[in-house]
Amino acid sequence: MSTPQALDRQALRSRFLAQRSLLSPVARTRLSLQIIEALLALPVFRDTNHLFIYCNYHSEVETTELIRRCLRAGKTVSVPLTRPDQSRMAAVAITDPDADLAPGYKGIPEPLPALIPSRLLPLETIEIVVVPGAVFDRQGYRLGYGGGYYDRFLSGAAAQARRIGLAFSLQVVERLPVFPYDIPMDIVITEKELLQWPRNAR
Repeated sequence: MSTPQALDRQALRSRFLAQRSLLSPVARTRLSLQIIEALLALPVFRDTNHLFIYCNYHSEVETTELIRRCLRAGKTVSVPLTRPDQSRMAAVAITDPDADLAPGYKGIPEPLPALIPSRLLPLETIEIVVVPGAVFDRQGYRLGYGGGYYDRFLSGAAAQARRIGLAFSLQVVERLPVFPYDIPMDIVITEKELLQWPRNAR
């Protein structure tokens, strides 16, 4: 049976995903580019070699241009390969987001099967994980889509990586109901602000 806290999270998820879906494609692209520029301006980006970046789906902050810019800057970019039978994600390197991706798990863009296993990368080499979500709060916590994939990923072999959540400003609330397994972000970027927290302060 779902607890009241879990039901609250489900209601929040549904509410904010519905709000996010109301953004027009033009507005979504414009705001996404603002968010990407803010990420690329971070000092930590310049010193990073390997970024793990989600491939946007539906109304998420768009990341294709971010992936292109990272590749042009000589960075290694890996993207998620969802393994639902193991309830986890793997990291697969790509060199061209237009040629290397196709609809995969639940229709989300994922690496082509031909790239696996030759481009599987060790999770321990990831320095930045760019994370999607339904809602973020001002303490850095995130409400995802209910599968727990990113919480497991960020608490496992990729725990050393800096966690950067991308969201539109309409997805940020003061405080979320939090469970012990929720992994907070180090940085959340919207088109209006950059929120940042020292990891050792929580």
